[in-house]
Amino acid sequence: MEHDLRLTVFWLVHLVLLGLFGVEFVFLLSVWLRARVPGLPENASRWRKLGAVVAFTLRLLFSRRIWALLKALITDGMVHRRLYRTDLRRWAVHILVFGSWLALGVLSTLTGVVVEILPLLGMSPEAAASLPIVGHLYHADVWWVALLNELLGLTVLAGMILVIYRRYIEKDPQLRTMPADSIAIVLLTLIALSGFPAETFRLLADYTTAAGVLSPDPTMLPPSKFPPVLYGVWGPQWAFAGYLSARLLGSLRLNPEVWAVLHNVFFWLHFVLVTALLYYLPFSRLFHAIASPIVVAYNSLSDQESHREPRPAGGNMPQPAA
Repeated sequence: MEHDLRLTVFWLVHLVLLGLFGVEFVFLLSVWLRARVPGLPENASRWRKLGAVVAFTLRLLFSRRIWALLKALITDGMVHRRLYRTDLRRWAVHILVFGSWLALGVLSTLTGVVVEILPLLGMSPEAAASLPIVGHLYHADVWWVALLNELLGLTVLAGMILVIYRRYIEKDPQLRTMPADSIAIVLLTLIALSGFPAETFRLLADYTTAAGVLSPDPTMLPPSKFPPVLYGVWGPQWAFAGYLSARLLGSLRLNPEVWAVLHNVFFWLHFVLVTALLYYLPFSRLFHAIASPIVVAYNSLSDQESHREPRPAGGNMPQPAA
């Protein structure tokens, strides 16, 4: 499948699935709103509860407290300074897994904006790629983008290996592993793993000549895919793991169409795995791991304002009904 057609199909499918995910989230929101909301009677309607939650959130966001909340979100919700002080090993695993996934998510979002959104707004590939710093995200073969993606991908994979070791080999007594947790761990690990062959086969598909020789050069890519303004920062070899794999497989001297087929297979496999995790996420305890930084940050802010000892992560914020 050609590059442009593949991306067109990808975004069409992606938008449809995001719409269905929105329906799923609305259903889950109606379940969560069965919980009691502070300040309202227990039998208050869900619409009234939703209005109270939205009003509280808006008041918080547009108040002076927002800066203290953001500080607490970083130091207590994400960096987990309390965990750092109590258990350095658990803190390291947390940062390795949560931090690397978060960084990859931010990088992927920014890349999507530069590659897909800006052209839709009328910006040419050359103009988008010419933007300071973020323009380099237009293509994964810019040297620092390739290196950053590679390091984050390997960090995510190392983090998932540590998670698997602690839960299934060492069997840390502090961790209670349920079947639902195993599904999430398998999906996360497969997502981390599938990204590497997808990258390897992309390099082979893009830089293999008709004679079957892997001969990387930026001029092999069309200007719409790799604008000439980026030639000076081209460097796919900085994605060292994928590039080395491409070099080894390139010795087979296969036709570039073969590599293109394999790239499409792993591209869509990666997409299916990410989509499966997206739909499974709200029903798993992994959602609590994502939402907990906000809860911890709010509780930390409340503790600072009331000069009390820190409360546990649950706090007084409304919790979803069981």
